Amino acid sequence: MGMRQTYVDTSNLSGRTVAGTLRRLLYYVGLHRRHIGIAFAALSVASLLNMVPPWALKIAVDDFIPQADAAGAVRIAAAMLLVYLARGALNYLNFYLFARSSQTIVYQVSRDMFTRLVRHSMRFFESQRTGETVSHLTADVTAVQQAMQGQVLTASAGIVTMLLYLVVMLTLDWRLTLVILSVVPLMLIASVITARMLRVRYRRVQESIANINTAIEENVSGVRVSRAFAREEADARRFQTENRANLQANLNTTMVESIATPVIEGLSTLSVAALLAYGGWQITIGEMQPGTLIAFLAYVQIFHQPMTELVRVNYVVQSGLAAADRIFQFMDVPRHIVDRPSAVDLVQPRGRVEFRNVDFSYDGTTPVLQDISVTAEPGQTVALVGATGSGKTTMVNLIARFYDPTSGQILVDGADLRDLRMESLRSRLAFVPQETFLFSGTIAENIRYGDPEAGDGQVAAAAALARADDFIEQLDDGYETVVGDGGLRLSRGQQQRVALARAILADPAVLVLDEATSDIDTESEYEIQQALIQVMHNRTSFVIAHRLSTIRNADLIVVLDEGRIVQRGAHTDLIAQPGPYRDLHAAQFDDPSEATSVQA
Repeated sequence: MGMRQTYVDTSNLSGRTVAGTLRRLLYYVGLHRRHIGIAFAALSVASLLNMVPPWALKIAVDDFIPQADAAGAVRIAAAMLLVYLARGALNYLNFYLFARSSQTIVYQVSRDMFTRLVRHSMRFFESQRTGETVSHLTADVTAVQQAMQGQVLTASAGIVTMLLYLVVMLTLDWRLTLVILSVVPLMLIASVITARMLRVRYRRVQESIANINTAIEENVSGVRVSRAFAREEADARRFQTENRANLQANLNTTMVESIATPVIEGLSTLSVAALLAYGGWQITIGEMQPGTLIAFLAYVQIFHQPMTELVRVNYVVQSGLAAADRIFQFMDVPRHIVDRPSAVDLVQPRGRVEFRNVDFSYDGTTPVLQDISVTAEPGQTVALVGATGSGKTTMVNLIARFYDPTSGQILVDGADLRDLRMESLRSRLAFVPQETFLFSGTIAENIRYGDPEAGDGQVAAAAALARADDFIEQLDDGYETVVGDGGLRLSRGQQQRVALARAILADPAVLVLDEATSDIDTESEYEIQQALIQVMHNRTSFVIAHRLSTIRNADLIVVLDEGRIVQRGAHTDLIAQPGPYRDLHAAQFDDPSEATSVQA
């Protein structure tokens, strides 16, 4: 199976700066500034309390122990115990608030992304790989979640902690402080270089995950085709190729991580060695007390800890930034079909649908529909006939405003579709496409999708009208039977009956049937056609059917050829005159007696 070109180009870095991505993330962070502010304050106070033990140790070593002051040592011990208890309480508070805020931020990003996704036009979904979309909603969101789980905020607080410790160390001994600071520029340079390298590599990891998801989704969805053409081995090789690419992307990332950590730790060790050498020399010449060096060694470990933590967090941060960049790039794809600011609701529609000089092209150059003018009066049934590719499905897609006409107008009850709110328009339509899709829940849930408020009796009545009740009642679990992913546990004919029941339950003002009975046997189709006569009564209906026997009672039959209307009229009128309709009819009914019975 081939791979479609991704609508959202994520093959390269998007050109969005890191600062821009951070600004977008900070918008969500700002929604929780109160909790984050409290958590940050608690973390800062806890960091200040961390400064007490080394200073207390210095006092004990330089003052109380040489003077054998046991009471002073006990006071120091009691003070340190109180410090540890207070620090524990503050750490609990900051950890809980950071975690809660980060989880909520991820929830809001996912919500906004999915809301944006479901409001895209059909043009977007026809171009976007499903696996790529799933990857944005899963792998990319997970990467952002990992980056937001307090680690980024904690690392930010760590920078503040470093500055506080720097002030204390300068107060204690400015010369030893300069020794420690001498390696900080090298650490910063190493961190910046590592960040750039990791961001690019993590982006490639996310893209490889998207390719794996696409391979899995396409093979699961197309399992019947794969089996029918004995493509299991080829599909396995394709997955292996994508999986190997993901492995290589992860190994490239791991290589950078493996180099960065020992470099930073080595620089930290170098500063400690320099501190010991200089401090030891100062003690030997009587310029420094041992307690000062001991306190400094304790402080330097705490001072370097945020720096080391920043390096570790940097891995997660760069992964999160790469994922966030992909997410925002995905969210920024423009929507082609939107409500006008002045759009109004479609209230109590009568169902009059008019195509007025409509042209349409998918790519802007190749015409698919040309100068289409058709009017369906309320309650009429309009049948669309023509060869494959003549524009029948495109016409009904325009009624649901899956696309907008290139030129011309489509009106419902005299109002241009573009002046109506899409939600109100589509809530008054029921669409049964040729490619039936069922959700993975139960039969009842799939039928109730047409009207979530419908009761069990209404669901059963709709199923009866669609002639689906017979096979449903024969199932062990009846209406509670789980249909499987995409309805795989049901036959194609059964799937179409459930989809018809779903449309019937919606009680639409306009009903669109696109080859809705193509996978149903002739006997069942006859029964369903009789039921549809009841369903379509006093309801505007558009019917696409290759079997001309199913549309002979339509009020208007429109014959399309290469995007143009070449004939229109009732069945009896069209069959009596030379033209494409009579030719199609003759091709389907070679037996004159059968053709006569159909005309009756």
